[in-house]
Amino acid sequence: MADSGGSAGRPSRGSGSLTVHPAEELEVYFNEVAHGRPVGFVASAKWKPPTDIFETDQALVVYMDIAGMRSEDFTVEYVDGVLTIAGERKARRNEGKPHYHAMEVQVGPFERRFRLPAPVDPESIRASYEQGFLEVWLAKLPARLSGPQSVRVQ
Repeated sequence: MADSGGSAGRPSRGSGSLTVHPAEELEVYFNEVAHGRPVGFVASAKWKPPTDIFETDQALVVYMDIAGMRSEDFTVEYVDGVLTIAGERKARRNEGKPHYHAMEVQVGPFERRFRLPAPVDPESIRASYEQGFLEVWLAKLPARLSGPQSVRVQ
């Protein structure tokens, strides 16, 4: 994946070329860097769990860090080359009114949309949730023949 232009000593965000809405990613970056706000705390109604996307010879794999959920709490959809993962993480139930000293765990609705970098077989998509990580596997379609092709005119 392409470097997103992070400053020296700061790792690249790495998601710029796959996200569907670059303006939303810029808003997150602006809030994080210019205002010192943590990633995810933006004026949006939906937050964005951290996600890795990597490619093997046979598949694209989406790996989302999202603890505190159950497998039935997710929706995973693939339409026209865009993978959408959504759901809602509920707040933990505490007795009484807690006095927070820090509050960094995001709760509420979330959604991530990714335009996939390679064609995939929609019938092959499978997802699993284990130990706080959602993993989605999408089998890649074989590469089409490229290069010059001769066509016989009839």
